Amino acid sequence: MPIAPDAAPLDHISELANGIIDACPSCASTAPEIVMWVNEIRERRPGREELTALVDTTYPGLPADQRALLIAGLRAFVRFAET
Repeated sequence: MPIAPDAAPLDHISELANGIIDACPSCASTAPEIVMWVNEIRERRPGREELTALVDTTYPGLPADQRALLIAGLRAFVRFAET
């Protein structure tokens, strides 16, 4: 699935999510969530507290090291996301 090299990272993620819908019918219910998150990030940049709450709500019981990596990754994603 070709993606324009000059597209913003959030555009890449949206295109990939749409590709998931086309390629994997059983994943089709999850891909719209990804697109929703992309739109949320575009509209406003969530802070550490919001990202931590999102991770804790979405993945309860996640081991501490994985939780920390996921939160750090989400923070980096938000920080470098282009609109």
